[in-house]
Formats: sequence, structure tokens, C-alpha cells
Amino acid sequence: MLKLIIKLYGAVVRGLWEPASSRVYGELIRARGVILGRGAKIYGMPIISLYKGSDITVGDQAVLRSSSRGNAIGVNHPIVIRTLWHGASIRIGDNFGMSGGAICAARNITIGNNVMIGANTVIADTDFHDPLRPGQRGETGVEGSKDVRIEDEVWIGADVYVCKGVVIGRGAVIGAKSVVTKSIPPNCVAVGVPARVIRKLDGMS
Repeated sequence: MLKLIIKLYGAVVRGLWEPASSRVYGELIRARGVILGRGAKIYGMPIISLYKGSDITVGDQAVLRSSSRGNAIGVNHPIVIRTLWHGASIRIGDNFGMSGGAICAARNITIGNNVMIGANTVIADTDFHDPLRPGQRGETGVEGSKDVRIEDEVWIGADVYVCKGVVIGRGAVIGAKSVVTKSIPPNCVAVGVPARVIRKLDGMS
């Protein structure tokens, strides 16, 4: 009987706390200068860093999970959404879902509608450092940044790295732990390091 009472109490507390905390997190995100659409569900506070003169927009009905609650494999850290330079832009469409992971733009990252991103994935339009220049490897820069575009209806698995200059076409699926170094056409499955197309989703191999 006691176990049942404790279980019911926990369910009631979660039912009250999660919607309230989601609203609070949403207002904190907006206070940082992010344009956040309606109906967002936010579990745990993401790390938001908006460089002066840059912009971050997230569409309606986003689900942002910065805690391991609701994600079967958990997250390594809160979601990071960060612009790194003036003029940089991150624009995310409606019905976006992400658990943990990071989106970092020195130039431009665009994500379409109905995009789902698995736990701990990283999307970046910059290399952050240039390891090919001895003596200058510790310096950061944005000169080599290239736009990233992820089109509508894309599914990206856990622990994926999407590199600068990549376009992932509408309806594509990226397998877990892939490193996407080149653009992926629409309606296909790509996996591996580097990611390669292994299947067309219309049944054509």
C-alpha cells in the first residue's frame, strides 16, 4: 500500500512540475534573446549562448530534452545551442525534437520542419580550430565556416556529427554514430564514418 501511495504521489508531482518547469525554462530561453515558438516542451535547462548581433529561432511545438528523463539511453549533457560570431544564425523549424547534443553556428545553420535528432548529436558549421597550422592550433576562428542545411522530415540517430558545408536532403535518415562530411540526398539512409548512402527509402538500392 505504501509503495502505491509513493508511486501515485510521484506521478502527481511530475504531472504538476513538468508543465510548470517547461514554461519557466521557455521564458528563461526567451530572456536570452531566442525566438521560441508556441507549445514548446522543455525538459531541463539547455545552455544558450547568443553572440551579439546573431540570432536563434526555434519554431512551434519543439521538444528539447536536456535531462535524461524521457530518453532511453540518456544524455551526456544539456542541449547546447550557440552562435559564435556576429551575423551568425540558427533557424529551426516546427515540430523539432532533440535530446542532449549541440548546435553551434559561426555562420548559418538551418533546420527544417519535423526534424528529429537523437541523443548527443553535434551539428556545427565550423571546425572551431585549424589543427593543420602548427603553433596556431589553439586559436579559434570562423573564416572557414560553411552553411549547414537540414531539410524537412530528416531523422538523425544518436551520437552523429554533422560537419560544415553539409546539406541533408528531405526525408533522409542518418544512422547512429555516423560522421556526415558530405551532403546526403533526399529520401535515403546514410551510415558510417564518413556517412555513405546504403539505401533509398523508395525501395531502390
